[in-house]
Amino acid sequence: MDKNQGYVIERAVLFDNGRGVALGHSPTAPDPYVTWMFTQREDGRRDYEWGHYGPDGDAAQKDFDKRVYEYQHDFPYKAQVVQTEAPGLYKYYSTQRPVDIGTFPKLPHNAPDEIVNYDKRIPVENETRLAWGHLTYTKPLADKEMQDYELRPSRDNPDLRRIMEEQTQTVGQWEEARHIPDQKRLTWFYPDFGCYVLKEYVSPEKLAAAAESVEVSIAAKRQRGRVKPAPISEQMKEAQRLAQKHQGRAAPGREAPDKDNR
Repeated sequence: MDKNQGYVIERAVLFDNGRGVALGHSPTAPDPYVTWMFTQREDGRRDYEWGHYGPDGDAAQKDFDKRVYEYQHDFPYKAQVVQTEAPGLYKYYSTQRPVDIGTFPKLPHNAPDEIVNYDKRIPVENETRLAWGHLTYTKPLADKEMQDYELRPSRDNPDLRRIMEEQTQTVGQWEEARHIPDQKRLTWFYPDFGCYVLKEYVSPEKLAAAAESVEVSIAAKRQRGRVKPAPISEQMKEAQRLAQKHQGRAAPGREAPDKDNR
C-alpha cells in the first residue's frame, strides 16, 4: 500500500489522463482522514496535492466519491477510470508452487497486502484451476509480472472482470446467432438485465480463447464482404484462359497416305 505524509492510501482511482483521486488514513494524525488529487508519473510515482483533511471516515469517503464524480463530469474533458485501487482488491493465485521468497513480484509501489498458503494444492475459482496459495495487491499486476511468476488472476479482479464482461457479450451473441446448444455454450442470457452471463465453470483463459476465435471469424467475414466478385463476362474469360493454359498442345493429326505410294 502506498503512503503519503504518514497516511496509508486506502482507496484510489486513476483516470486515463494520469490524474487521480486518493483517500488516506492515519490513526495518529490530528485529522486522521484525507482525500487528495494526484498526478501519476511515468515511473509510477505519484505527486499528491489539494488535500481535504478531516476527522470522520464516512465524510472522507463521501468527499472521495464526490471528487471522483466532479472530475469526471464537471470538466470539458470526460475522464475515464482506468484503474481502481484498494487493499486486497486484486487477488492472484500461485498455481505452480507455494508462495515463498522469490516466487512473487514485490514492487516498490505495490507490495502484497496479504500472502496466504494453502495446506495443499486445491481447486479454486469454481474449480477452474489448482493453486498452492494466493496473494492480494492494492493495484493490479502487469501481464509480464504475472507471467514471470506464473500467477493467475482472480476473475473478480476489477480489471479482468471488465475485460471478461466485454468478451462474454461477444461470445454470447455469437453463440445465440448460431443456435449453439445450451450444454455446449459458455454463456447464458439473463433477461432481467438484458445481457449474457458467463457460466461459473469457464476460466478466463477459455473465455479469452473463445472471444479471440469469434473476433477472427468476424474479421474474416468482413474481409470477404469487401472483395466483390468479378462480372460474369470476366469470369468466363478467365475460365477460358485457364482452360487453354492447362490443355496443352493438341496432338498432331494423321496425314492422308500419298496416292503415289499406294
